[in-house]
Amino acid sequence: MTMQQLRDRMIHYLTITVPLCGLIISILCLCYFMWWSGDHSTGALIYSLIPVAMGVVISIPGWFWKREAQKNDNDKK
Repeated sequence: MTMQQLRDRMIHYLTITVPLCGLIISILCLCYFMWWSGDHSTGALIYSLIPVAMGVVISIPGWFWKREAQKNDNDKK
């Protein structure tokens, strides 16, 4: 595996996989708080949406990294 392939795989992980996992965890948290424990408060809703927000925040560097990687690849050609 070349360094470019490794870089592209890490960018994919940061920009797609992390937010998707955050969304899945949030859905499970919503299910737990809303249906299984019967907690319908605003705090439970906000608490269950934290993984989505964290996934988006963690993926922000990947967006910039992808743009810089494309610039770097175009410069080498």
